[in-house]
Amino acid sequence: MRKLPIVTAVLALPATAVAAGGPFDLLGSVVQTVASLALVIGIILIIYHFAGRLMKLSHGGSAANRYIRVLETRHLSPKKSLMLVEVGGEYLLLSNSGDGVNFLSKLELLEEIEVVEEKSASSLIPGRLKERVAGMLQELPLSLVKKNGGLA
Repeated sequence: MRKLPIVTAVLALPATAVAAGGPFDLLGSVVQTVASLALVIGIILIIYHFAGRLMKLSHGGSAANRYIRVLETRHLSPKKSLMLVEVGGEYLLLSNSGDGVNFLSKLELLEEIEVVEEKSASSLIPGRLKERVAGMLQELPLSLVKKNGGLA
């Protein structure tokens, strides 16, 4: 947190240049804009990092530790749907409606059902956007970027 006074000084640079009446108005504005952009991108990356961790925790860890999986959901109307659920190796067909969830039948499936795992939050961001953000971070002045590639 020692870098907070440096960021505050960089953000306040244009105000001091205007108060002094110096020729650094344009330079100060550019520096303030770049510093503000770096700050906003840093906040977005921090929120993204913690949101990813929160999503992992809310799903209960890895898929190997789960005993109940919803394999498929088919919506029949706005408040009615059929759900195929695997519980302990058994396949159950359930009805979900406004009244609640009802058991319909236990299925004996001869073929194995392929389950596609849910996408993580990081896979929702397009690859081109990740590349552009990485490129923008590389273009920042070295004083604003840490050695490991993050923002200072």
